[in-house]
Amino acid sequence: MDSSQFMKYIMDPLTYEQMQLLYNANNIKYDKVKLYYDFITTLNRLIDKTYLGDEYISTEEEMLGHFNWCFDKIIENFDKENIKFKNDNDLRSYFKYYYEHLYYNDSEKSLEKIDDLPKYSFEYYRLKSMSDVDILVELYKLFERSLNKV
Repeated sequence: MDSSQFMKYIMDPLTYEQMQLLYNANNIKYDKVKLYYDFITTLNRLIDKTYLGDEYISTEEEMLGHFNWCFDKIIENFDKENIKFKNDNDLRSYFKYYYEHLYYNDSEKSLEKIDDLPKYSFEYYRLKSMSDVDILVELYKLFERSLNKV
């Protein structure tokens, strides 16, 4: 992929019809996208709201402790609404990596920055680039494997 193709991949919005074809091909449903959007934004807010600062969370172990507490709290809150996520290490690992690189290791600790993921990939009707759709599909599948369909 040359640089112009790469730029098109990450920048050029697909048409509504192209997005619908990709949604259908990947069995992506509006209600699930909305649910997963809520999960991500709620986790974002909890991570940001409960972060005590670099002076209290300065090591990898402390960061992991904070992240795991927040992730478990969101799982628990959804469970109270009878939306049950099993403890899926792939989903947890995805978000651990995401927050580690875009929040914990960023000196600015920006809620706006971590909200880019749900904003660009999980707003169902927003026209997305192919890159945004690929992220949606990957994470949607992780969520689907984690959602306990009892």
